[in-house]
Amino acid sequence: MVGEQIHSRNSKMSLEPDDESDSLSCDVAAMLELQVSEVEMLTSMFPDKSEFSLDDPTAVKNIQSFLDGHIKYEYLHKRIGFSLRVNPEGSQMSVELVCTFPHEYPQAAPNVFTRCSDMSKENHRKLNEDLHEFIQSLDRGEICMFSVIEWIQSNIDNYVQPVEVDDSTSEKEVQYDTILSRLWIYSHHIFSKFKRRDIIDWAEELKLTGFSLPGKPGVICVEGYSRNVDDYWHRLRGMNWKRIVIKEKEETDIGDDDIDKHRKFSNFEEKVFNVRGGKGREYHMDFGQLHSYLEEHQSGHLFSIYFGVDGKSS
Repeated sequence: MVGEQIHSRNSKMSLEPDDESDSLSCDVAAMLELQVSEVEMLTSMFPDKSEFSLDDPTAVKNIQSFLDGHIKYEYLHKRIGFSLRVNPEGSQMSVELVCTFPHEYPQAAPNVFTRCSDMSKENHRKLNEDLHEFIQSLDRGEICMFSVIEWIQSNIDNYVQPVEVDDSTSEKEVQYDTILSRLWIYSHHIFSKFKRRDIIDWAEELKLTGFSLPGKPGVICVEGYSRNVDDYWHRLRGMNWKRIVIKEKEETDIGDDDIDKHRKFSNFEEKVFNVRGGKGREYHMDFGQLHSYLEEHQSGHLFSIYFGVDGKSS
């Protein structure tokens, strides 16, 4: 049986840490030097590529070229990202840490989340939330990945809970949920080229469909299986934002039905409507075109939820 429930989200879902900026609000060169040193230490501690792997090895070389004065900061388009597998001693559970460093790290918090296929959905959600809180509690300005690794090693057993599977339960029911979830997310703005890239890449990785609208304000919609949507939200909120909030959450129990029949979007893409310039690096989209786009995807009512007024199509 297919049933739908729509739940509104209020300001309690917002997150307002320091905003990541393209401007040099700190000594970026000094921050990048610390990042390179930390990666060198991690590489020496975890020489096996199955334990530690850089997303893009050329990123470190690109940063070093900037530090050596060979390229200007405006041409530094890469950042350090890596995956690190943590195998706590005495635990049967291993956790993969996925990390990216904003250029301002360690003055800004790193973006870290976990992957753990053997953990229950609820425990994995709690692990990512608690890890995020731990990272936010650390003093800024000092590298922290060793502290993160130690925290995982010390606390992983708190999230290990054997899942009892009834013999009559099919393998499909154990591995997959039956809920299609759709999040409508509002951000004060989306300008960072790194955020825009992650928004798209994570959606593709998690097989989510929807769209993102960069500019001021920023709009993101993602839909897919609820576990993947929850994963996406936890990754997204772990970034540095001036403000980010879930405006609406829709959930549909699709049972064993094909999820693609219930999607409103066929893929995930970044939408760029007619752009109007603003102050500095600010720019604003044509919201009449946004309203038309939402109408085309049976979501015109979301315009008033986002902006408090009825939309008019261009």
